[in-house]
Amino acid sequence: MLDMALPIIKLDKDNMQRYISDLLEVEQLVYQKRGHRYSTEVWGESQFLVDLPGKFDLSFGVVKGDKLIAFLICSESIPGVSHVHRVALHPKHSGDDIGTKLMLRAFLEWKNMPQYHMITAIIRADHRLSLPLAKRIGAQIADKPFMTQAFQEMGRTGVQIYDNCFVDEYGIRYVLIYIVKETE
Repeated sequence: MLDMALPIIKLDKDNMQRYISDLLEVEQLVYQKRGHRYSTEVWGESQFLVDLPGKFDLSFGVVKGDKLIAFLICSESIPGVSHVHRVALHPKHSGDDIGTKLMLRAFLEWKNMPQYHMITAIIRADHRLSLPLAKRIGAQIADKPFMTQAFQEMGRTGVQIYDNCFVDEYGIRYVLIYIVKETE
């Protein structure tokens, strides 16, 4: 059950530096447990500390005691578009709804940020928690033309795109989800 007392902190430059060893530990543990089903690459210090556009607007962590136990990293991949790069949770805390708490916090913050008109994320097509949550908050699954354009704008090449999903080099199916802000 979700412990509401666990604080969510903004992962600004100072907190990224402060919690870098915890970020690396969580990243490594999740990669060891899930392997390429988590990611095709393990992030190191340089990926966490790189100063990307919009990175410190919607990146968050969850702290328990004095340790960071979960994180969500976003950046502005395309002007006006915030992209969720990573969501990871220390394996000891799976089932505690912490990932959901992080995703909802990022979504609610994004809704109030006029500089972003869209938020995107890549989710494994069979992920039993993230995909239903994304759909509940209004996310759409991108079709082939949308994905093709988005990946070109992000500089991602060599992606095998189908009608409503793409496949990585391990044969795992992913969807690109997106939410566009309603215009007033």
